[in-house]
Amino acid sequence: MKRLTQQKVETMVRERGLKLTPQRQAIVEFLQGCMNHPTADEIFVAVNERFPMTSRATVYNTLNWLKNAGQVLEVFEGGVARFDPNLDPHYHFVCRACGSVEDIDLDSIGPLPHCTLPGRQTVESFDITMRGLCAKCAPRPTVSVIL
Repeated sequence: MKRLTQQKVETMVRERGLKLTPQRQAIVEFLQGCMNHPTADEIFVAVNERFPMTSRATVYNTLNWLKNAGQVLEVFEGGVARFDPNLDPHYHFVCRACGSVEDIDLDSIGPLPHCTLPGRQTVESFDITMRGLCAKCAPRPTVSVIL
């Protein structure tokens, strides 16, 4: 699985002549451990637990830098930008109850049919987002006990 890595970030920092401040490093470390597609505000709160003086500007600038460098994906869901450190091609599943966003491997769905659009459009990419109830929110089957 291709994910955001500290090594890639360190290489980018050196190549661009930037500093890998403790705050930037904390943002990268937080994203590396994420499977839940956090928002910038969620990242800000988490990083501020370790570095209370981290500004929102630092979080947003670092996220934009990582996004523009192709190290995180920006996923828009419900009018909110979320950040995805999974760089492999994949789909998303959004829970309609709790709003969680999960990665779905391409192999889970199977091949999609090839289609031709009615105009002269050239498809360069597409995103698929499935919606429903996640495992935590789905009703659990009730078990009847007969005595």
